[in-house]
Amino acid sequence: MGAKVSARIVDLDTTSLANDPQDLYREPQSLANLEALAIARLNAVLQTSIELPEILRLFFRELQRVASLDGLSYQHSAHNVEHNQGSVAGHTSHYRLQTRTDYLGELSLHRMKQPFSEDELRRFDRLVTALACPLRNGLRYLEAVRASLTDGLTGAGNRISLDSVLSREVEQANRYHQPLSILVLDLDHFKKINDSYGHVTGDYVLKMVAKTIQASSRCADMTFRFGGEEFVVLLSQTDMAGAKITAERIRSNIAHLALHFANQQIPVSVSVGLASLGHNEHKDSLLDRADRALYQAKKHGRNQVMLAEPLLACANQ
Repeated sequence: MGAKVSARIVDLDTTSLANDPQDLYREPQSLANLEALAIARLNAVLQTSIELPEILRLFFRELQRVASLDGLSYQHSAHNVEHNQGSVAGHTSHYRLQTRTDYLGELSLHRMKQPFSEDELRRFDRLVTALACPLRNGLRYLEAVRASLTDGLTGAGNRISLDSVLSREVEQANRYHQPLSILVLDLDHFKKINDSYGHVTGDYVLKMVAKTIQASSRCADMTFRFGGEEFVVLLSQTDMAGAKITAERIRSNIAHLALHFANQQIPVSVSVGLASLGHNEHKDSLLDRADRALYQAKKHGRNQVMLAEPLLACANQ
């Protein structure tokens, strides 16, 4: 049988970090000194980073200086954050980090062997409070970074995000000889939609198209707004055959969107260019081949998927 798990749930109001500073000195002086030094060190160390994973790593490292710990886990569902350090099993002390104004997530401390003592749990209660301000700053920074990489209208990644992610994915695919494919999609006759129904309706169409692309793709696929009415979908570990299936599904689902304005259905379709990464191909070449395939889809009637020419056919370009 596995080790019994001892759980302690503390709804921690981190706005009252110093309810009773004398608590430190109600324990034996050696422990009080150790804990006072730990808190002082924590407050200093946690100010050295604004990156959330690094804040949690530093916090775990400092707690290990004063207590036997095997792991730390942290979750914040609203920010889609999950972070683990060490072994997250065994006996657990769990904290809901809540101030009067902010919910800062769920933190758990883990130990495999003996359960936490009451003295240790009380000490953790006080040490955990040192995490409040750095954690709040880390979450705000994470939110700001994500906002800078997200298209404000559609919620898809933006051009800056695409450049960064595509570079990383191409480098990894080349290094580990993994398949990688890319789709470039462009709404057909989008100017006519704006001219006929107005830009507010045009923005609504863009949002619905982005939503449909994401709903028609795997969770691992990444969608970006490339500019205007153009989108890019990055399909990691996907070869040409698999990418074509996804591309046709996206094209079909968008063509069957039931979007209306003043009791009139708005016709929506996309043309799609598809390219799969060639041997040691650069990201700019991959994107260019997909873009040229998109041009061919437009040229041959729109609302269709066209496959890019093989890389060797473009080697002299």
